[in-house]
Amino acid sequence: MPNRHAHWYVLGIFPLAALAFWPSYLSQLATAPAQFHAHGITASLWLLLLAAQSWTIHQSQRRIHRQLGLASLLLFPLFLMGGAGIFFGMAERFVAGEPFQAMYAPRLAWLDFVGVASFAFFYYEALRQRRKVHIHSRYMLATAIFLLPPIFGRLSAIPLGVTGPQDLAKLGVGFQIANGVTAAVAFGLAVWSGKHGRPFWIAGVLTLVGAALYQTIGGMHSWEAVYVRVPNLPQAPFTLAAGIAGVAIGYAGWIAGRRPVPPVDTVPA
Repeated sequence: MPNRHAHWYVLGIFPLAALAFWPSYLSQLATAPAQFHAHGITASLWLLLLAAQSWTIHQSQRRIHRQLGLASLLLFPLFLMGGAGIFFGMAERFVAGEPFQAMYAPRLAWLDFVGVASFAFFYYEALRQRRKVHIHSRYMLATAIFLLPPIFGRLSAIPLGVTGPQDLAKLGVGFQIANGVTAAVAFGLAVWSGKHGRPFWIAGVLTLVGAALYQTIGGMHSWEAVYVRVPNLPQAPFTLAAGIAGVAIGYAGWIAGRRPVPPVDTVPA
């Protein structure tokens, strides 16, 4: 089976995420917005699911592996709903003038657009091609690629010497370095995967697309004029729509990946 040690690499994301989000989230759990909790919990559960799926299939626990696959059909819509909540929350704090969000939220929104759309596409492809073990496993594992830019971006605060609001301007370079590092990780995994590396090649290219949109459209005043209106939209319908879209994507991928039914032979008269 491919990716025999993948679960350890996936679990290795947790300490990086803990370090990255300690200042803005983990150190303030009691007062953090519910949107942060929803996104943090669903993203963590997704990583745990990827690690568990990798481990179970390599331990020949196929029944548990399939059950986890079915569980992903429920978790995926919840993840999208949590992402929608974060989108609204960032816009609200942008309008409120929170220093970090005021400087970066409109740009980071484009990284989120590309990341969530890519995540959804990869999950659909993983379901559609679930009978092709090499490509299925890599599409599933590549969904974790799109969780890396916000982690690496915040970790860049350490070498860049960001210690307070006065240093936030340095993070602009940090976020783009994070996109470059993430793309390099994806391309490295693509080369390592050989002829089965297509999912990681795509993930790397899409990461660079997000970086380009962050740098261009994300900084336009016309986009900021649109973004500032987001908090005026009703959040509940959009969050529900994200969940429904998640259900639809999961269902479509599951149906597309069903074993084909052999044609019934016609009996001559």
